[in-house]
Amino acid sequence: MTRDEELRLHAYLDGELGATESIELERRLGEDGQLRAALAELRAISERIRGQARYHGLPAPLQARIVGQLRRESAGRAAPARVARWSSWIAAAAVAAVVAWFAPTWVRQTGSWDPRVDEVLDEHLRASLAEHWVDVASSDRHTVKPWLSARLGFSPAVPDLADQGFELLGGRLDVLDARPVATLVYRRRQHMISVFVWPRDPPALGETAERRGYHMVRGSAGGLSYWAVSDLNEGELRDFTRLLSSFQ
Repeated sequence: MTRDEELRLHAYLDGELGATESIELERRLGEDGQLRAALAELRAISERIRGQARYHGLPAPLQARIVGQLRRESAGRAAPARVARWSSWIAAAAVAAVVAWFAPTWVRQTGSWDPRVDEVLDEHLRASLAEHWVDVASSDRHTVKPWLSARLGFSPAVPDLADQGFELLGGRLDVLDARPVATLVYRRRQHMISVFVWPRDPPALGETAERRGYHMVRGSAGGLSYWAVSDLNEGELRDFTRLLSSFQ
């Protein structure tokens, strides 16, 4: 990712891009898995800051000195309300600088995150509507696994289940609840299966959900958690997840 792309992502998150620039960036996000992962990481850091940071105002004497200096320098040029805003911005900036230093540590230490079921289905439908199922197209797990591992902080298990009737098509990067996840893509006849994988203590196999004619089965594989999503019938999807979970 270039420095210009990084700056645009920051501006996009802060709502500072114009409508045309936002539309163009969103189009690129739909095509570029690495860019989506970078955006997810920035969002995750922002959320950790808001959720875990302790905010402290500037000491009163220091704030008074800063506001006084601003008033003297801007006399006749800025309204009092603007001076008050400046003092708030300075205080917020001081806090943000300290918090940002520790933000990566907070992100790494969070291990209980779990995506929402509806969001998992939304990502599967988005891939279907855009006809963009994979970022790396390959039936060779030795190609798909390292491609995903190089772009994420974990290495997902990528079973080859072709002999059991589930063809590996490849993998992609997705974003769930502002976090990058690995997505494995399989096909059973004409039915597509998205397997969203992320690091977490593995849950008990067999949790299910159904939304709008799509089935979802929860499980674990290779020490990681996943949701498998498809319009495949529930029985076959359960068979698939049992095969997936037996692969270590």
